[in-house]
Amino acid sequence: LQKGDLVLFSGSRVSNNIGHVGIFIELDPSGESFSFIHASISDGVRISHSDEDYYRKRFRAVRRVLPD
Repeated sequence: LQKGDLVLFSGSRVSNNIGHVGIFIELDPSGESFSFIHASISDGVRISHSDEDYYRKRFRAVRRVLPD
């Protein structure tokens, strides 16, 4: 993972279709989770963590769109 990578989440727990996208910010010291910035319908632009229950269940992939 590198800053700026896209992190992809499903729109629901039962579907693998991508329904939400965030931008990777940093890896947590444990190396097991990460923080990302994204837009939320209810809270606007915010920073969340991949270990939050909602996102942990929906995480699908990481994609790099900018060259190293």
